[in-house]
Amino acid sequence: MKNVALNDLRAGHHSDAPAGVVNVRCTGRDAGLDTLAASIDSLGVLQPLVVVESGGVFFVVDGNRRLAALEALAAAGRIPRKAHVPVIEHDVGTAREAGLAANINQAPMHEADQMVAFAELREAGLMEKDIAARFGQPVANVRKLLALGGVSPAVLDAWRGGKLRIDDIKNFTMASHADQDRVLKKVVKGGSTWSIRRELGLDADVGHLLSYVGAKAFKAAGGVVVEDLFGNRDAVSDPALLKRLANERLEAECARRRKEGWAWVETSDNLAPGARWSWPRLKAEQRALTPADQARYDELQAWLDSDDDGATDDEIRNAHAEVAALEKLMLVPLGADAPARSGCIVSLGRDGKVEVLQFVVRPDDAPEKKETVEPIAAAEPEEKGLSDALVHRLSEQATRAVQVALPSSPKAGLAILLAGALCNQRGTGPMHVSLQGLNGIAVASKQDLSFDAVLSRLLDASVDDLLIAAAKVAARGVSLCCLDKSAPSSRPAAMALMGAIDPAALTTALEDAFDGEAFLKAIPKDAILSIVGEVLGGAEARRVKDKKKGELVAFAVASVLPTGWLPAEIRHPGYTGPGSDTADAQALAA
Repeated sequence: MKNVALNDLRAGHHSDAPAGVVNVRCTGRDAGLDTLAASIDSLGVLQPLVVVESGGVFFVVDGNRRLAALEALAAAGRIPRKAHVPVIEHDVGTAREAGLAANINQAPMHEADQMVAFAELREAGLMEKDIAARFGQPVANVRKLLALGGVSPAVLDAWRGGKLRIDDIKNFTMASHADQDRVLKKVVKGGSTWSIRRELGLDADVGHLLSYVGAKAFKAAGGVVVEDLFGNRDAVSDPALLKRLANERLEAECARRRKEGWAWVETSDNLAPGARWSWPRLKAEQRALTPADQARYDELQAWLDSDDDGATDDEIRNAHAEVAALEKLMLVPLGADAPARSGCIVSLGRDGKVEVLQFVVRPDDAPEKKETVEPIAAAEPEEKGLSDALVHRLSEQATRAVQVALPSSPKAGLAILLAGALCNQRGTGPMHVSLQGLNGIAVASKQDLSFDAVLSRLLDASVDDLLIAAAKVAARGVSLCCLDKSAPSSRPAAMALMGAIDPAALTTALEDAFDGEAFLKAIPKDAILSIVGEVLGGAEARRVKDKKKGELVAFAVASVLPTGWLPAEIRHPGYTGPGSDTADAQALAA
């Protein structure tokens, strides 16, 4: 085996190929090339091409799809045109037989077996850089292959048996074999592979903390960082230590800002939840623009509100910048005494950078409420009944008894829960359920049955029907919106919720709910071109790059959206559409 420059390779069906050299695959030459190219871009060429040399040019007998994928990567600028490609050379006399034998006799090699083969090279004494040199791959890719092949034998068997996906294996690479086997039994038995990271203790959202503290400082304090080779979700051995180090740095930032003259400075963790958005801030006074500036401001706003598809991204950005500058002129700056009348809230953003909210006015502390114990009133004469206070106390006691006993009757518990959510007496009935998810309150307002009527119906229903009803009630409690405006895909809890749902059903629902055309109109032209490249390839993105934005949106609506593409921000663990990380086994073996 040797390495040959990519630009010295030609397809076996090339018109200049010598007699006897042929690409025996005539059908399906272009099938799955995008997936194959993505695999090669990620993991490199795992199987050498079989070639015949003629006049300094190498014609491919077996591996023409790999060659086409490599050429596409070179055209997209992902690899150099002179990139080294591993090949095995044959003479022209055996070329046709070699190509035919490779396509007929080759059984697809499972991904797990490929990864184990690489891991065995390391066990045999080869260093990562030596393996990379032998197979013409970057060392970073070799590290990924070795990690995948180094998971426990039980995990490998589950992978081979189709019980796990390659994305599941990536998560297992971050744990010891003992932890892998422990979690494997649990998630396979329960059918909850989406929860692997949580079960391994890797679901702590520490990326922003680690970025702020720094891996070097965390390690110096005795912590261990578990690198995520396949993403940006590194895990740590001691999240509490990392949090303490981050808090110490934030407190130092607060101390520095207190010296600037602010009335108070606190981290958001030391304040009431929601203080960042609910506490008032000092506001600048407003003043009128000059007649000329006001006319220009109105002109810009009218142009931005119009549907001018011919506008360039630069024109739109410049208009927004000019509007912002004019709006700044409307504000009268706060006086020099403003810091003394307000404070700062210091917090850590999702990107690991310090965020400081200035000129916050801290509300006066509410007077402390003293707990009062209302004495039980003396019993009234029997004919007048019990006092209100005594009835209330007895009701509390009965409530506690029901809370203790209810778990012994699970079907009744489920029916009672559903009745509390579905009746028209929520808040006044015996079951208090609050469903404040997206549109949950609006749906509840249309419920017109009493608690006892709903409960009677539910007690007559089958358990399967109750589970369906429970799922519908749970749906009304769901909201993937977040106060910090972060996307669902960046939040482990949201991913756990979405991962628990049938992937096909969720994908279909997302495709129905996603307004692709409106999304494409709302993002810059460069972002649309990036999406076209992700879905249709770099060559197609370059072909349409000179279209006006309106034309480009129409093109993407017709060509990208039908593929099932979804923005990364709303992709769920089971998403397999364009841009997903799921590897194609046949592509890896091709």
